[in-house]
Amino acid sequence: MNDRYCQGCGAKIQSTEPDCFGFVPVHLLDQDQILCQRCFRINHYGRNEMGPVAAGDSLESIRAGMDWSTGVCLVIDLLDFESGLPPELLGLIRGKGLMVAVNKVDLIPKKTPRKELESWVKSRLDYYGLPGVKVVLVSAANGYGFPDLADHLTALGKQVLFVGITNVGKSSVLQRILHMRIGGGKRKRIEPTISAYPGTTVSVSRWSCPGGLVLADSPGFVPKGRISDFVTPELAQKIIPHKSLSSHLYPVQSGDVVFIKGLCAVECLSSNGQGLLLGFTGSGVQWQKSSSKQLVKCLQKSNEQAPITMWEDRLVQLEPREDLSISGLGWVSSRKSPYKLRVHIPKGAEYTIRPNLLGPKN
Repeated sequence: MNDRYCQGCGAKIQSTEPDCFGFVPVHLLDQDQILCQRCFRINHYGRNEMGPVAAGDSLESIRAGMDWSTGVCLVIDLLDFESGLPPELLGLIRGKGLMVAVNKVDLIPKKTPRKELESWVKSRLDYYGLPGVKVVLVSAANGYGFPDLADHLTALGKQVLFVGITNVGKSSVLQRILHMRIGGGKRKRIEPTISAYPGTTVSVSRWSCPGGLVLADSPGFVPKGRISDFVTPELAQKIIPHKSLSSHLYPVQSGDVVFIKGLCAVECLSSNGQGLLLGFTGSGVQWQKSSSKQLVKCLQKSNEQAPITMWEDRLVQLEPREDLSISGLGWVSSRKSPYKLRVHIPKGAEYTIRPNLLGPKN
């Protein structure tokens, strides 16, 4: 008997272990298309009772998908851009036909020119060793950019694998593609399982489309150093970008702190003149301002969902029109003055200094 797989998450179907991936009651096994019990509960009740797939299993599935594919569509979250380009994942992709779909562009203020965003993305991809890659700005939420994305998918061959880190909206992007003519439209079939929980997709799932095209979803690659992975799934859902970008502008000088309580603090050691720091998030948390005398309180956990007890700090020089991006959380951007900062982050968290994503460029 051939193995069967859940069309929603790619897990191997089994009927003996209800608490493991791919479980389907015996009386439902005669269906042509099978959805595992976990996917059913995610789709209908918003519950993921098993948690994410293990990082090692995810990586093994991605490798197998790479071997199968003729080309790759890498999905990146624009609001957590650097997290979406981990070196190990880029190493797997190199040598494949590649295009990059930059998701959640709808969360960026409309006054920001899309050409400016595209130019910034291409510059960053060049920095990460991916020059000349086709870039499409998209929104899985409202369909922006999808006609362009569909037009360029066919250049990747007949077997296209969608990859990306956890919670970038990869399965949502693929689902919208499947609803389009290139994917066969909204015919009756099981679609990729989508949830706000990380690690929902278990293994590679494939969909046959018109003209012999096969599109495949893969498990999310588990990155290192992302603050949203250090907290409970419930708090992670608040932290992962999902709402229109918000910004808070603060005049900051020596002795001031901007922070997201219990998750990160940026302490000003010195500035040259009257500078400003803008704090950006696209989530359910936001930057606040206090003084360094209140630093301990700023770093105290705000609730039991952020059980961070080990911290480290780093000295950072931030020039005007540069961003200090905190992996899996948000970023602060300097205006008018250079800053010498001390960044307090959970032990193991990562950050990046980059040209500013929003606002006038140098």
